[in-house]
Amino acid sequence: MSGSERVVEEAVGKPVLVERRSTDRVAPPLGAYSHAARVSADGAVLHIAGQVGNAPDGTVAPDAYGQTVQALRNIAAVIEDAGGTPAEGLASLFTMVASREALPGVRRGIGEVFAEWFPAGDYPINSLCVVAGLAREDLLVEIASVAVVPG
Repeated sequence: MSGSERVVEEAVGKPVLVERRSTDRVAPPLGAYSHAARVSADGAVLHIAGQVGNAPDGTVAPDAYGQTVQALRNIAAVIEDAGGTPAEGLASLFTMVASREALPGVRRGIGEVFAEWFPAGDYPINSLCVVAGLAREDLLVEIASVAVVPG
């Protein structure tokens, strides 16, 4: 990226799998995300299907906050199962929310989990949209993602 930019790299002594970047040449992010993510050729790209707020036992959290936290934990489990971590490899998210009323809970959930995963503030890119509904009426949020894991 040209112009003034912020680049945060982690994993000292290891190849950086994802370089998250923001620039002051466009408006600042509206939330917890970066403008871009550059993926290293040192890893394998992992496309993760949309995850919802259901726990491994099938129970669904009753609110948008709980569903968001669980969806992100599900994404972490998939990344970890493939040999990576969200902090080192999560490149992008696509977040679908079933109503505007759910947005505060979604933002709170993302904020809390990202504070654990990305304490330096180098967040993955994230597109968020409000949709008419998801696969089931009790689902309020679904998050699809792309990560990079060691190749």
